[in-house]
Amino acid sequence: MDTTATPKLGDRAPGFELGAANNADIVSLDAILRKGPAIVEFLRGTW
Repeated sequence: MDTTATPKLGDRAPGFELGAANNADIVSLDAILRKGPAIVEFLRGTW
């Protein structure tokens, strides 16, 4: 996967793991997809 290209509709995201926002659990994209479709939102900017 070209990490510099803008994702297009229908592109598959690479697997990844992130810390859950509400606790210390680690959540993987694969685990979420086993439950059904997922929507990933890409945000830019500062907090």
